[in-house]
Amino acid sequence: MDSPSPRWVRWRHGWAPWALLLLLLLLVALILLTLQGEAQVPLGPEGRSHIQRLAQVRRYRHFDLIGTAAFALAGFLRALQRRYDLWGTFVLTLLPAVGGDVIRDLLIGGDRLPLGLFREPVYLVIVLMVLLLGTVLSNLISPSRLASPVWGAVFTVCDSIGLATFAVIGTRVALLAQLDWWWLPLSAALTCSGGGVIMDVVSGREPRSFQGEPYEELAILGSLVLILLWSFAGRFEPLTWPITAAMGCTWWLVFLLRLLVVRFGWRSWRLGPAR
Repeated sequence: MDSPSPRWVRWRHGWAPWALLLLLLLLVALILLTLQGEAQVPLGPEGRSHIQRLAQVRRYRHFDLIGTAAFALAGFLRALQRRYDLWGTFVLTLLPAVGGDVIRDLLIGGDRLPLGLFREPVYLVIVLMVLLLGTVLSNLISPSRLASPVWGAVFTVCDSIGLATFAVIGTRVALLAQLDWWWLPLSAALTCSGGGVIMDVVSGREPRSFQGEPYEELAILGSLVLILLWSFAGRFEPLTWPITAAMGCTWWLVFLLRLLVVRFGWRSWRLGPAR
């Protein structure tokens, strides 16, 4: 039997990969149209000052901490399923919670140094709390229950919360660092997946996002949507509520898309010959 002819790109699951690619291209085109003149950022000085103030408001600060806790819990559940010892569980809990932030801040530098993990111990406290509470509760859960679909659903929800939260935060951090707009989606993707990729490598698992499961793509998509919404919101400055509303809409978009990807098993394209 003749082997199938090789292709540079292998498209799977019908319309889903094409729709995602076309949507990303459409968002980029709309952003280029909405950015006025030579401006390379979606918001003016007043809008950026508002976002900076939001980062200091307690209720929005909880937004960051919830994402950290969600990713920490996702890492803890991975370690629990593999029955790691206490140190291994701590490492797998820590990496997804702060790993992406650390890599992003090291690349951006400037005001992002020294790292937030060292300046604000609350992140380490959250990781330790997840580790402590999870360790106590894990003694009450039988191994058969750990293998049940319920825990898989819990992992998915926690991971989706972290993904949506860090997609918004990564975009915000890059904006406040005064990077050009095209770096914002990359910052969002790195914030979301940097720690998770390291966790997969440490635990001896090939990163799932390398196997065609949309993950970083969702962070990039959410960041582009947020940039576009901010570009429109910037036209109404000094009003600030459209800026905040754009962040909330983006969070829900990324969260729901992640749940749909897992629910329907959508896959992206993969390189190489057909198999």
